[in-house]
Amino acid sequence: MRRPYQTTDKGFTLIEVLVAVFIASIVLTILYASFFQIIRAKERVEQELELYHESRVVMSKMTKDIATAFERGNVTSESRDTSFQYFEGSKNGDFSTLTFTSLSRTPTPDARESDQTEISYFVEPLPDSELFALMRRDNPRMGTETGGTQFALSERIVGFTLTYIGSSELDLGTDDITVEWDSNNTLSLPDAVNINLIMRSPRGEDIEFNALVVIPVMDGN
Repeated sequence: MRRPYQTTDKGFTLIEVLVAVFIASIVLTILYASFFQIIRAKERVEQELELYHESRVVMSKMTKDIATAFERGNVTSESRDTSFQYFEGSKNGDFSTLTFTSLSRTPTPDARESDQTEISYFVEPLPDSELFALMRRDNPRMGTETGGTQFALSERIVGFTLTYIGSSELDLGTDDITVEWDSNNTLSLPDAVNINLIMRSPRGEDIEFNALVVIPVMDGN
């Protein structure tokens, strides 16, 4: 015997389906926005970490160079009678320039050259930007404008100031803190150099870094 066809009221109405789709779209929109906010936050943190890493690299390099500053040509001599300018620091506006002879160079194997070289730190403006590049020049042909290599340590620079701490032979017993140093006048190296570096963060904030570098090898020791 054939059973009669039966209908049922169970199921979803069109309104229920539309409401479910609407709620699902809201949830997906929130998840989508949250996901990309997390991604952007992660990128900002990584960029900030990159800035601090870059500042550590710059400070480490400058510290190594300045700490090994030495009179030009007097590596194995006790004589202090030299006419060579071996440490010159000056300041123009927000930026310092420093040129000095240092023992920080690693000679090329089998090459007839000294580990003493002339190091320079200075800034150069970046094209179409408010920022500057901090340049490092290494020239084993000391006292010349030819030869050597240079490269940018950072391209986030807003300010670069060096101050020098020491006692001038022309005024013994007086501690000097100055933004300029000329070994032809002082006949000496500074006791220490304070590095003040201002770098622009990815958020557009100017962050200041400082390091005090003591020069252990000084004249008269």
